[in-house]
Amino acid sequence: MPSPAEVFDRRNLLTFVSLLCGIAAIGAARRGNAPLAGLAIAAAVIADTFDGRFARRFGSDPRRRAVGAELDSLSDAVTFAVAPPLCAGLLLNVDAEPMRFALWAATFVHAACGIARLASFTVTAAEEGSRGFIGLPVPVAALIWASALLVQPSAAATTIIIVIAAAAMVLPLRIPRPTGAGLVVFTLWPLAVAGLHARALWH
Repeated sequence: MPSPAEVFDRRNLLTFVSLLCGIAAIGAARRGNAPLAGLAIAAAVIADTFDGRFARRFGSDPRRRAVGAELDSLSDAVTFAVAPPLCAGLLLNVDAEPMRFALWAATFVHAACGIARLASFTVTAAEEGSRGFIGLPVPVAALIWASALLVQPSAAATTIIIVIAAAAMVLPLRIPRPTGAGLVVFTLWPLAVAGLHARALWH
């Protein structure tokens, strides 16, 4: 079994890039920089989309592949299950006590559903890999928030978006895995979101 230090090899580079983007999003939100937070989450989705393909370029050692899968799941928990709703709470800075409670409750629900979704995927990855996803993938839920952030939704609207995305992650929805042209089209979504947030950041 590879030691913890051996996990820091090139095959896991994009997984760590995704994690870095998630941490950067939280830092940006803490400073009130919404465009940078949205850009960082969109960039994390792009890195996550290709991390598995990137890792397979460097061999298929089953032990390292298993560790890489666990690493990817833990990274996704931080970057996509926790960071987006946490960023929303930091950015909105709501004064009204009931709305603040609702927003932070939604943050917990999103994090819990995201982690549950990732745990389920870890167990059923082989089946989902061939038949598509069961429940909304966690990166897509995060991308929905990053997309909504472009129009600066209210606290109430943000709370609703977070809760709906959370529910979609754990509902028994069967979603096809994008391949070929579908993968290209899907990749254009976070690229467009990242570009629009970058434009807002530089203006």
